[in-house]
Amino acid sequence: MSDFKSELGFQDCWSSSANKELNKPAGGSVGSGPRKPKAGAEQPDRSAAQAQTISAADKARLARVVKGAPEVMVKVSKPAKNDKSGNPIKVTRASEAVRASEHLAYISRNGKIEVENDRGETFSGRQQVGVIYREWMEKHDEDHREGSATDRTRITTSIVFSMPGTANAEAVKDAVRALARQEFQGRHDYAMALHTDTHHPHVHLTLRTVGEDGQKLNLRKADLQRLRDTFAEKLRTRGIEAESTPRHARGVTRRGEMTPVYKIRQRGGKPLADARKIRQVLRDLEDNGGRLPQKAWDDALIARRNRVMATYDQAATILAGSTDPRDRDLARETKRFAARLTETTTQRAEIARSLTGHSATRSVPRGRGNAVDSPEHEQDLSKGSPDRGGRQR
Repeated sequence: MSDFKSELGFQDCWSSSANKELNKPAGGSVGSGPRKPKAGAEQPDRSAAQAQTISAADKARLARVVKGAPEVMVKVSKPAKNDKSGNPIKVTRASEAVRASEHLAYISRNGKIEVENDRGETFSGRQQVGVIYREWMEKHDEDHREGSATDRTRITTSIVFSMPGTANAEAVKDAVRALARQEFQGRHDYAMALHTDTHHPHVHLTLRTVGEDGQKLNLRKADLQRLRDTFAEKLRTRGIEAESTPRHARGVTRRGEMTPVYKIRQRGGKPLADARKIRQVLRDLEDNGGRLPQKAWDDALIARRNRVMATYDQAATILAGSTDPRDRDLARETKRFAARLTETTTQRAEIARSLTGHSATRSVPRGRGNAVDSPEHEQDLSKGSPDRGGRQR
């Protein structure tokens, strides 16, 4: 047997698609993935019979995951499409000027909260915060004259960084400051403000969309994962346990609610989205004899859950054979964690059960998990977010 020991990979558990650099051309992708081996080229023997190892970094991350380290939240706030009267908002230079002004007023709580820019300058009070607004508007108009911006270009892009309420708020702000300097300084003007008036300390990082090079910031899913990974790393260096795993790695099948829906529910109201979901499930049940129909994504979700569980099981087996008692302890914790991943009941299934009195069953293939909802965008994977979903003020 060869002495070669391959490292166990966790690609099915922990997304490896994060961009190496933000805002790359062609949709933000970096590189073309692993190269395919040339025909006839000899490949190293990596048979299952050979011993496998787990890297120190992966062991550390696995320990955080199975012990339930707090998950960071990174969310891009989406500008409102309609005004308070329900009328569509037409994106113009004037409407964007109003939105940018209102957003800076919001993150500064009308000047009551200190705002810090990319040069490290701090601004307190409405008049001082207005200095940021006027500087950005002048630069936006200059971009417009040079052709880097149009009447429909968003002046700002807002990102929210959050951690659970037990985290030290100033450490959270310092972590975001370090992230912003690393990822955006010299490329995009930005301003940041810490909010501690909710259950979760969170930082609003607002950037000028058009960069110094005239390129527009266009954050994609992989960019958000990179920001989550970087945010979690910056927090850990400041003594705060934090992780940035995707939902499926933790057995979570549902994304967080959008901000308007969340706030309506907080006020005791019934969001219209609930009624739409119920009508859709009713139609599916009526059209399929009281059974939720098989969907194209069902097999994919079950297969992914099986791969995740298999990876954790394999990691537990490797760790159990270690001479290090800490590895064996981690093996037991990993097995217990993986055993909890079989429950994948989703909102769609719960609605169907409530409508049919638990009598309806699904015609889905049996697997280690019975996922029944559609795949969802994994852009906000944290536990608890202060600004759910994405309306930008």
